[in-house]
Amino acid sequence: MLISAVQPLTLIDFPGNIACTVFTLGCNFRCHYCYNSEFVLPEKIKNLQASLIKEDTLWNFLHDRSHLLDGVCVTGGEPTIHKDLPQFLEKIKARGFQVKLDTNGSNPEMLRAVVEQGLVNYVAMDIKAHPSSYTDIIAVDGYANKVDQSKRLLEKGDVAYEFRTTRIPSYHSKEKWSQLKDYIGSDSPHRTLEFTSKNGCLNPDWET
Repeated sequence: MLISAVQPLTLIDFPGNIACTVFTLGCNFRCHYCYNSEFVLPEKIKNLQASLIKEDTLWNFLHDRSHLLDGVCVTGGEPTIHKDLPQFLEKIKARGFQVKLDTNGSNPEMLRAVVEQGLVNYVAMDIKAHPSSYTDIIAVDGYANKVDQSKRLLEKGDVAYEFRTTRIPSYHSKEKWSQLKDYIGSDSPHRTLEFTSKNGCLNPDWET
């Protein structure tokens, strides 16, 4: 697994658990408002290669914190682009930790695999817009249907989950937000995240 960073402690990201956060490297989206371009753009990722965290370093960290932490949040970038994700999560679970997975929903096949194998206890999935305008946000084509498949998988499954949306004032008009809320429905937990451009955006035009 390509690990770009570890946040030693979070009390808010994994409901009901004291956790750390592991950041994986790379993403298949190019969201205009993304403020983690160093984890996304290939030309910037090259600069991080020398500072990647080895898995053994993570395992040693988790061993030392086993009496303090309940869980591990695995986020990105986008974790599901990594083929070794199931094996990585299995190693975390084998050490006695609960696992929360953050995903953009672009890989329903991988999501199904880790859910059905019992490798995740909680999934937080981004739903960035109504499917009809998904490309407007993520700047790449062909993922709206994949995201919808992931959404339905979580809705029909047994694993705890939430949907999340970064609400962008300059993009999410009242009409667009209403369409999105109707799409998500009232039966699923939906958390709104506040937009920030303090670290810059992938697309500078979205920084205002």
